[in-house]
Amino acid sequence: MKIFRLVSEYRWPIYVGALLSMSVIASGILVWVATRPDSPRPIKGYYEAAKAWDADEAVEDASRQLGWTVRYELPSGVPHFPGMPRPVDVRVADRDGKAITGLSGRLFALRPSDTRLNQTGDLVELPQEAGSYRTLVRIDEAGSWELRIDVKRDGLRFVHAARLAVAADQSAGEARVP
Repeated sequence: MKIFRLVSEYRWPIYVGALLSMSVIASGILVWVATRPDSPRPIKGYYEAAKAWDADEAVEDASRQLGWTVRYELPSGVPHFPGMPRPVDVRVADRDGKAITGLSGRLFALRPSDTRLNQTGDLVELPQEAGSYRTLVRIDEAGSWELRIDVKRDGLRFVHAARLAVAADQSAGEARVP
């Protein structure tokens, strides 16, 4: 009974002490998570990217106004081994559905949950299919990936981004786009 009376008399200092303790513990956990060797690092060059945001937004708006459509595909008929780059096909068409040829640029494969897996690859036009381009990047991890292209043709710059859910194919040991 004496303990209950003691707690009752000093409940406000106990509440304040508990709140301060929770704050210190939460800060300690945040420091521990941020300083682990396997924690994801911030985006490289974020300050420079922030300075160029207006120009990049103008390019994205101009790209949207073109009305071009982009389709990303992980070809299913091409063998893939974990840890090795795999082909990613990109098809670009105008608003009428006609293939866009003569583009040169890069594909960025970004993993939002782990920036250490981000990769880039140069797009190469496939001669047998107009408006089709291919690059090699390593997409082994199942989950959400963001694919972006940044291409140019005759002084015109076009950018596009799409998020894809890549599912793991356990039997073949490869990832595929559902």
